[in-house]
Amino acid sequence: MARGLIKTWHTLLDVLFPPICLSCRGYLPSPEEKENLLCAGCFQGIKIYSNIFCLSPRVGLIAVGSYENTALRELVHYFKYNGFLAAKIPIEKLIIKWLEINRSLIPILLLPNSCLIPIPLHRSRLQKRGFNQAEIIAEILSRRLNLPLEKNLLKRTRDTKSQIKMRSTRKREENVKGSIQLSPLKGDNLGALPQCQNVILVDDVYTSGATMQEAIRTLRRTGAKEIIGFVVAKT
Repeated sequence: MARGLIKTWHTLLDVLFPPICLSCRGYLPSPEEKENLLCAGCFQGIKIYSNIFCLSPRVGLIAVGSYENTALRELVHYFKYNGFLAAKIPIEKLIIKWLEINRSLIPILLLPNSCLIPIPLHRSRLQKRGFNQAEIIAEILSRRLNLPLEKNLLKRTRDTKSQIKMRSTRKREENVKGSIQLSPLKGDNLGALPQCQNVILVDDVYTSGATMQEAIRTLRRTGAKEIIGFVVAKT
């Protein structure tokens, strides 16, 4: 009887609040589509990258897909700004697809003494949002790659302005300058942390790169050897 009541309740919810695709706004009829928050067409339409972008001669960037893809952009947006934690399920599926498609690139992520470090949020923004989306993405990679995760190695020293409406790269750079530092609890030298000689720096989106470049400068200054960025979407 209990199962029947639950099924009836879910049916009623579908009638009152029909699940729709975050991208095309079409109805989601199947359990898998509801889990993905996207219809099959929109989810399959997310192209998975199979290359590494060059940020500088010493730093590469891995992106799962393009931020210009509406479906991927909506997933990230609902995850980041709407606190829609259910979006981490389809995001994890897309990361798994990237890992399957790019098996030849995985050794780059598995250098000896490697660790995952998420881009930090300032404590006030973390309290408001309730979670750090970069940390959740890093947790997915940690499970899939069996790599250590250093959640608290970097910290935000001040709450920077939101950059979503900043079009100027210079303004974005000025906004984040000096805002990311090594946590005092970790000292001032990564040499004391042998598992962090090679760093996979994780964020949700790469746009102008100002935030990630600020984190890279801090990691370089404190002793990191190899650094590679990992994001779900790149503009």
